[in-house]
Amino acid sequence: MKLSTSWRPRGLIEWFLTIMTFVALPIIGMISYYILIPSDMNKLMSLLAWSTSSFPLLLLIITLFFIVITILSVWKKARIAQLILVPLSLLLIFLTVQPIASMLNYAKSQHTAVSLRSHFTYSQDLSTKPIENVVYGKTMDGIELKLDIWPAKDTSKLKPAVVLVHGGGWVSGDKGGAPHWNQWLNDLGYTVFDVQYRLSPLAEWKDEVGDIKSALGWVLQNADTYQIDPKRINLMGESAGGNLAMLAAYSMGDAMLPASTHVPEVHVNAVVNMYGPADMSLFYKNSRSIHYVQDVMKKYIGGSPSKFSDRYQILSPIHYIEEHSPPTITLLGTGDRIVPVEQGEVLDEKLKEKGVVSEFYLLPEVDHGFDVNPGTLSTQFAREKVTAFLQRYNK
Repeated sequence: MKLSTSWRPRGLIEWFLTIMTFVALPIIGMISYYILIPSDMNKLMSLLAWSTSSFPLLLLIITLFFIVITILSVWKKARIAQLILVPLSLLLIFLTVQPIASMLNYAKSQHTAVSLRSHFTYSQDLSTKPIENVVYGKTMDGIELKLDIWPAKDTSKLKPAVVLVHGGGWVSGDKGGAPHWNQWLNDLGYTVFDVQYRLSPLAEWKDEVGDIKSALGWVLQNADTYQIDPKRINLMGESAGGNLAMLAAYSMGDAMLPASTHVPEVHVNAVVNMYGPADMSLFYKNSRSIHYVQDVMKKYIGGSPSKFSDRYQILSPIHYIEEHSPPTITLLGTGDRIVPVEQGEVLDEKLKEKGVVSEFYLLPEVDHGFDVNPGTLSTQFAREKVTAFLQRYNK
């Protein structure tokens, strides 16, 4: 009886700490689970876990808050709250510190400088005002295809260009989704063309890559207007955009995947693939967010690989890799809850097998869409590697 009484909360503060602890335990527990075991992108707790990974300041604030109430529970001798809060706080400290340590060690191993100070901040310094909603083509049914242009500041000589393809699982998203990348590339001297393309289910299965090829052709046709070097037109894409960027570059000239409008073919100089899948059949079968992936792929392609095996092959960038394919850099996280590590591995293997330059970086503990936050260690790392890669092939 004495033991039972000693554990019983006394006073308003002890009862408050105890009740709050029991409310927080399942929430923090589920979020921790989805951080440690990335999966199910379309579940609420998984999305919360992704948010804390992508915005580490949020996780740091949560951790500090629980440390404070743990100290308070010790001070007030709220034993039940202590029993739960101490291990919970230790777990949160681990979730905060361990990914930072892993990324710092990886950056050091790759001889890449990153700043821990910037890791917990979120800032987008946009100094360039883009030319918005420039029409680069019109489809047969009258739909205008548009892009935004971030013109290079130095107009004394021809400049390299980067055509940026947004992500969104082939069914969502729009141009303008990654302004910090546009600004970063623009500051490096590139004219950036941020492309809008038709989305499924309104678009047919070949239309999306057809629109990207149309944008490339339009850039080539207007190279003189925007002082672009036609031999230095590069492609960059994130997630589904990375897939479409690779597909457009590798399949250029293939009659099965024509441009949506009448434009010339473009020899793409280099490709930046940010966590985009390369083998669509394999991607359909193997993903930590299998239900989400299969749902968007059915909308995009029309059905499963068993029903449309030919379409899955035609829409797989890996199918078109040959000796003349452009140099490619791929960045992917080991904690990516949508695109599995094997997608980067099979792409890197096929490129090197064909003698194509391939840089592949596998970022530890890093989730899908990690570069949504410009300040994180992973985004800093990606910027440095992309900068060096593009400079190497745009001299």
